[in-house]
Amino acid sequence: MATIVTHLKEGGRFVVLGANYAKWKSARAHRFLGDLFPVEDGGAVRVLTVAGADGKIQFGNADEFRVVEVDGVAVAQLLGASGS
Repeated sequence: MATIVTHLKEGGRFVVLGANYAKWKSARAHRFLGDLFPVEDGGAVRVLTVAGADGKIQFGNADEFRVVEVDGVAVAQLLGASGS
């Protein structure tokens, strides 16, 4: 079972190996109040693990990819012409 995606900016086609969700958070001491009120930053990102025609494993932001086909069948055909 293969899911083929295309990269929106570069146009390459890839096989999806996996999907990941990463969260991160960091904190540093406040300039004046030290550790009492640390400056915090954080976020989350959806990542795809893909492989190109050369077999090289790559990681990319999931928002930069679109599914082209699943098991050799176009997504539009799987979902019907209406896309719902």
